[in-house]
Amino acid sequence: MFKCALSGICLIFFLTSCALEPPQLPRRINEAYDFEVTHCDSFALVTGVSRHANNLAEAKQSAALQGEELGGTHIVWLQTDMGEPTKVVAIVYKCLL
Repeated sequence: MFKCALSGICLIFFLTSCALEPPQLPRRINEAYDFEVTHCDSFALVTGVSRHANNLAEAKQSAALQGEELGGTHIVWLQTDMGEPTKVVAIVYKCLL
């Protein structure tokens, strides 16, 4: 009886832990200046846009997430337009560490 109850509890714990969201990992892309990535490969141009209160930070976060999804290791900001909406443009680099 005890083994059956323990097995049931373990099964419930296992199934509920699979349904939880994985923990958010810290950003893996690094902001850099162009002279810091001279030995790296540039491979993408990303843009970020925001219409909210924290415009610049949100636009940069959007562009950085795109760069991460593409597998970039570094991002260099090219242009910032603080108009409505706020826009940023950046180049994504892949650097071998």
